[in-house]
Amino acid sequence: MKDRLLTLPNLLSLSRIPLSLAASAFLVSGNTLPMIVFAVAAILTDWLDGFTARKMDSVSRWGTILDPAADKIGFAAFGAALAVSGRIPVWFILLVVCRDVLIAAGGLAIARGGARVPRSNVWGKASTVILSAYMVRQAVYPAPSTIALGLDALGLAALAGLAVSTASYVVGALRR
Repeated sequence: MKDRLLTLPNLLSLSRIPLSLAASAFLVSGNTLPMIVFAVAAILTDWLDGFTARKMDSVSRWGTILDPAADKIGFAAFGAALAVSGRIPVWFILLVVCRDVLIAAGGLAIARGGARVPRSNVWGKASTVILSAYMVRQAVYPAPSTIALGLDALGLAALAGLAVSTASYVVGALRR
């Protein structure tokens, strides 16, 4: 694995941060079209950075840090904008942020212990897709009704995905 910072995949990961912040600002200001454009661009960089790293044989240690960090910053910023605009419950985004902090802290502890930090798994990727779908849908067309806990079916699916992926990372870390 390479240790270079300035690679195309890493720049794509880094670009996700300002794209997410711009999408968040447009959401709060009520500018739907630019919000959608920036949100979709941010989501695409999440796919493109990994794809590009594999195709260009430029997977790097920096990329294993930058990609998840950009994801966490993007979800926190966009989630905060959704909560401020009343489109998702505040507790939901706090849960997402706390989960991300827990996973990041666990990864740091594992790395400091000299072990290899676990890569994202299918549960984490599925959770990210469902959470992204829920957040974008709430930004564009907030669900008018709720089933439980202030969430609709897609929100409950995102919550379940968060629980399953968190459990899978905790179990994986404990097995190390």
